[in-house]
Amino acid sequence: MPQKKAQLAEQAQHITINQHRLYYRTAGRGTPLVLIHGYGNSGQVWQPVLPYLAQQHQVFIVDLPGYGQSKLDGEWYLREMAPLLAQWLDTLQLPAAALLGHSMGGAIAIHLAAYAPEKFNRLILANAAGIPLRAELPALATRSLHSFFQINNGKLPYSLVRDMLPPDMHLLWQTAQEMKRSDFRAELEQITLPTLIIWGERDVLLPLTLGRMLHEALPHATLMTMPQCGHRPMLAQPAQFSQAVLAFTNS
Repeated sequence: MPQKKAQLAEQAQHITINQHRLYYRTAGRGTPLVLIHGYGNSGQVWQPVLPYLAQQHQVFIVDLPGYGQSKLDGEWYLREMAPLLAQWLDTLQLPAAALLGHSMGGAIAIHLAAYAPEKFNRLILANAAGIPLRAELPALATRSLHSFFQINNGKLPYSLVRDMLPPDMHLLWQTAQEMKRSDFRAELEQITLPTLIIWGERDVLLPLTLGRMLHEALPHATLMTMPQCGHRPMLAQPAQFSQAVLAFTNS
């Protein structure tokens, strides 16, 4: 199992792409690994796993437009995220990277891997959206609230709580509407990258049935479940989560 380092040097930068001012951080050395956060969060959600992952990768963590320290210009549209991030990666001129997305960030990672497959050599989807949710917003809101306070979801880093307050209710509402309508099954059919699906078995927001449907849509992928985790396995069990990611990216 990878050992967690006590201190980790990070670099933070801003870049403007299509009038959006993106904030991103880098840490570590090695082959590149790009992390995309989910709904209502920021890149700070990856903080518990960063010390592990940065031991073997140069990790790139971006705040999506409107989230964390990134600024949104205009309205937020889910299908604009992958082309935007592809432009961001173009500016970095990286060799082929591993791509990891959680929840809504998983849906964006699916789109990005299909949109620019030449940029990636591995895909990791953690409790990822992308398959139609088939639920109305009130039901999703109830499940989201339950998930937020679920004991199997790990402790939110203070830096993430800081990024989440005060909430931008218009952004959250628009993003929720976009997620409700999301369907990336056509993109899933295009993906041939080696893929690992990680799912917390106790997820009440995106239940394991969705994870199994995602696996059916990506039959070449490996599905790994984490029995004691809810929707945020990287917070609930960061060492075990990181071990699975590193074993896959180094295989």
